[in-house]
Amino acid sequence: MNMNTKKKDTDKNSVPALLIFLMVALGIGVLLYDSYAMSQFETTFKKLEKERLAVSDKLATAMIVHENLNHVRDLIFNNMDFPGQQDTISHETRFFDFLTECLNDLKMKLVSFRPEQPTTEGRVTTYPYNIEIEGDFFRFGELNAKFENNRRLVSIESFDVDLISERELETRTTSTDFRTGNKGIKVRMRVNTYRIKKT
Repeated sequence: MNMNTKKKDTDKNSVPALLIFLMVALGIGVLLYDSYAMSQFETTFKKLEKERLAVSDKLATAMIVHENLNHVRDLIFNNMDFPGQQDTISHETRFFDFLTECLNDLKMKLVSFRPEQPTTEGRVTTYPYNIEIEGDFFRFGELNAKFENNRRLVSIESFDVDLISERELETRTTSTDFRTGNKGIKVRMRVNTYRIKKT
């Protein structure tokens, strides 16, 4: 009986040892498989990330091209006279609205706006304006940037800049809100806009 009892005790001790050995072997197997599988996934993920970046670059390029084409389309439609085209708002009124919106955004003062007689040379009609504004140098630069980014063709043919004296500012009932440290200026400029007749 002693032999049977010893064999049973050995069997009882070997079962937990066997289970522990199997658990450790299984854990090591899972870790080895996981590292192998993850290395395979890592190369796949890197490949997918490269493809994603390439597609993102193409989409960004397509968006830029789309915006540029829209800008060109707007330039064409805003600056061309097409046969049979009926404008409900005159060219001068549109430019005046654009100018006053810009000046209001920049907190500049429009002193005078005088359209002159348009001239036509070939297919191009030039609409000249004499404009006088007040503000500061910084805002005048911003106004020029707005002219440049406008959907209409605008050229500044000439401009004269004069500083506004402190005495002149004091005598006014309302003064233009100048940026701190910037001197007030009065700008007289001649600006042209254009319309091109489609043949």
